Amino acid sequence: MIKAIIIDDEAHARESLTNVIHQYCQEVTIVGTGENVTDALALINRFSPEIVFLDIDMPHGNGFTLFDQLKSPNFETIFTTAHEEYAIKAFRVAALDYLTKPIDFRQLQEAIARYRLKQKIELKEQRIELLLENLSNKPTEFNKLVLPDYEGYTMLKVADIIYCKADGSYTEIHLLNGKIVTTSKLLKSIEELLPSQTFYRIHKSYVVNLNLIKRYNKTEGHQVLMENNALLDVSDRNKKEFIARLLQNK
Repeated sequence: MIKAIIIDDEAHARESLTNVIHQYCQEVTIVGTGENVTDALALINRFSPEIVFLDIDMPHGNGFTLFDQLKSPNFETIFTTAHEEYAIKAFRVAALDYLTKPIDFRQLQEAIARYRLKQKIELKEQRIELLLENLSNKPTEFNKLVLPDYEGYTMLKVADIIYCKADGSYTEIHLLNGKIVTTSKLLKSIEELLPSQTFYRIHKSYVVNLNLIKRYNKTEGHQVLMENNALLDVSDRNKKEFIARLLQNK
C-alpha cells in the first residue's frame, strides 16, 4: 500500500479527493488529512507518507511554503488546485504531478501510475549504481551497498551489515561498528539489493546477515541472537526454511 496525506483548507475538497482515491486508487491509503502547512508538517513527521496531495491556495501561506520548512523531503508531491497558472511553479519544486480541481479520476490514476514507475526506475538505478561500484572493486571487495541520498551516496560494506529493520516507510541498517544508518527505502527494496546467499528475511520486519548470527533459540519463541546481541523474532512462516538456510550456511 502507498501511504498518503491530503492537505487542503476546504473540508469538502479533502472529502472529495478521499472518496475518489478510495474508489479508483485502492492501493493508496489516506493516513491523515489537514488544512494548512502546519498540519502538513505534523502529519509528515507522524506518518512518513510516500505521497502528499497538497493544495496550493491556502490561508496563512500557500502550499509551496511547505518546502521552505523541509530541508530534504522524502515524499512525492501531487499538487491540487483550481488555478492553472501555478503549474510551472509546481514543477519547479519537483512535483510528481499536478491535478486541477475538480479532480478527474483518470488523471489521478495516471499520477499514481507515474509514482509506481518512478519507484521502479529508482530501484533500477540503485541496482546499476551498486553494480558499477562493485565492478570497480577488487573481487574480494565485491560486497558494497550503495544508498543514494540527497547529497550523494552512502557506501556500506555488506559484510558490516548485521541486520536491516523495517521502520514504517524507512529502513534501519544496523552495522558492526554500532552505527545505525536510516534510509527512506522500504525494507523490501533493501532486501532486493542485498546478496540472497548471505541475507535472509526472517520476519516481515527483519532481514539478517546469516554470517553474523550468534545463536538461534528454537525453544524460546524462535529468536536469533545477532552479533550486536540484538534478539530478533523469526516468524512461524519462515522458521522451517530459515533453519535449512542456517544449516546450509555452516
